[in-house]
Amino acid sequence: MFISVIPGVKMPYGHSFFDYQVTEGTAHIGDLIMVPFRQKKIPALISNISPVSDYADKVISISQVQKIIKFPEILPSICLKTAQFSLVSPATMLNAWLRKIPKKLPDQEPHVLPRNLHWPKNEPRHQKFYLANRYLGDHGLIQTALKQQANGRVLIITPWQSRVAYLQSRLNCPGLTSKTADGAAWKIWNDFLANPHGVLIATRLGAWLCSCADIVIMDEPENDDYKQDELTPRYDARTIIEITKQENPALRVIEIGTTPSLNVLKSGQLPATEPLEPDMNIQAFSSAGRSAISSLTAATYLEMQNASADGRKIRVLHAVGGSRGRIRCADCDWFLTCERCGTGMNNYTQYAQCKKCNAKTPLPASCPNCQGSNFSKSMIGCDELQKQAQKNFPDADIKVMDLHDWSTASTPAASLLIITELAFIGGWTEDIRKKERLVTAFRRIAAQAVNTRSRLIVQGHEALLDQCPSWLTPDGLLKVWKQEWQDRDSFHFPPAHQLIKLIVINRQQDLTDTIKQTLNRPDWQINGPWPVENMTKTRNPRLIYHLLPPDYLTKEQVAEQVTCLVKLGIIDLDPIAFFC
Repeated sequence: MFISVIPGVKMPYGHSFFDYQVTEGTAHIGDLIMVPFRQKKIPALISNISPVSDYADKVISISQVQKIIKFPEILPSICLKTAQFSLVSPATMLNAWLRKIPKKLPDQEPHVLPRNLHWPKNEPRHQKFYLANRYLGDHGLIQTALKQQANGRVLIITPWQSRVAYLQSRLNCPGLTSKTADGAAWKIWNDFLANPHGVLIATRLGAWLCSCADIVIMDEPENDDYKQDELTPRYDARTIIEITKQENPALRVIEIGTTPSLNVLKSGQLPATEPLEPDMNIQAFSSAGRSAISSLTAATYLEMQNASADGRKIRVLHAVGGSRGRIRCADCDWFLTCERCGTGMNNYTQYAQCKKCNAKTPLPASCPNCQGSNFSKSMIGCDELQKQAQKNFPDADIKVMDLHDWSTASTPAASLLIITELAFIGGWTEDIRKKERLVTAFRRIAAQAVNTRSRLIVQGHEALLDQCPSWLTPDGLLKVWKQEWQDRDSFHFPPAHQLIKLIVINRQQDLTDTIKQTLNRPDWQINGPWPVENMTKTRNPRLIYHLLPPDYLTKEQVAEQVTCLVKLGIIDLDPIAFFC
């Protein structure tokens, strides 16, 4: 008997299977076993079993296969298809999923996974809910998980580690994140497989375990953090779940979000969404409306006075970190840039820090251009805003947070929530996606205000403030999404059209002709190159190319046709950023 396995090690693209001959014992597709490989033993996933092999005269023979665990037979296929869409080898994909196998393995042969598929047959396989409160209520995530646990294994996928911790506290179940130690991670997903009615919460790195689940619940599926966009392999947890749904007809998928993604307009209509109706006050910036606290209007200051008098907690979202946004000379407009990547640096009182690569450097004593010492010509940062707010309201519970801290913090009930600048809450993103990210972020914060019965103060420029209330209604959301779709369609950007991003590293010459010749597809359009800006000096320069396939090609066909370009650089079939 010959077995074809996917080794659990990083390998170049193009390496798929390795064959071994099993002379004694049993083996099954989906078994994770130990095999000899380059003078050591490594884990490998059995993907095929055959009485013959094309490499019968070269294969290594194995007697009494050392089994680690029995996975479902669909896992090898899921691994292969995910690797195909990520343009990496299946071995690299499996290695990313498994992390490190413990050196000491159990002596007994691993059990076959128990299955229990008694879920109601009249319920649809794929359900989508868009709610103001994603966690509580009949269709909320917590109640759904508790109810579905009786129908089999429940895997909850959430975008952020802080969400994993919150859901663990509410559901009293294990969680899996990048901070989980390798040994602990091994035990967590082994226990999940051993329990026919368990619940496991994981970030995107645990999405492959949906092959072992009966019900998958996705928390906020519209969130970009489901995509691993920096490290290799560049996979998307949502794609893995979609592949698994195709491979396993019994799998149920339940999506619970707040805002339908722009992708839903492919169907021509927006799904039902709950209107968001927070207690909200909008404050436009004006020179006459300034207060004793920088970046806050007089009306917002009055709201803080009322909240402080009532004993309500105050939470301020301010997207600028440090003491000031930029170290900029007030006399000549010079500003300090990062020596590593060229990005402007934030003032953190004791030092300067790059907001892109986090490099630190001492603060300059004076401007190198004019020798001036006034560096106050920039927007106030979180640290300074916190000091000013606490000085004006010494007895109040006030916390000023940047975007990261806000996303990981819980919102106190009946508090005062303040957005200092609406335009900044979508985070850094390219112009083509700025409105989409802004609308999604604003609706998320509005939902927080509704769920905690908090008052929401929104500051910003009048043109944007006039639009934002409509984003909270189903009709207004549909209108802004249709406009976004038309803009993407006009400029041939996703999701209106397919776009493949090719990242070429350490090559300065224009490779457009080389790409066209290698691809050899006259119906494809090649745009670029564009240099990636603000990169650290320790990294090699990068160029970005956009490959536009004809609309009639499926994603599978596109993946197959671009494989010839793998040696030229990194290929991203489903980019969430287009120019970096």
